[in-house]
Amino acid sequence: MHSPRATQRQIERDNLDELIADFDEVHGPADPAAVAAKHARLTGGASNSGVAA
Repeated sequence: MHSPRATQRQIERDNLDELIADFDEVHGPADPAAVAAKHARLTGGASNSGVAA
């Protein structure tokens, strides 16, 4: 049995996945280079390429 916190996190992930799918349907998938540039900007240039989320 999962803890209430784990269950809540899973619901949040599922909801986020749904929002992303809806966005992609309307606007197309995100450009990987643009995502990498934003990530670098937000993290001060640190790269986590190859690291699974």
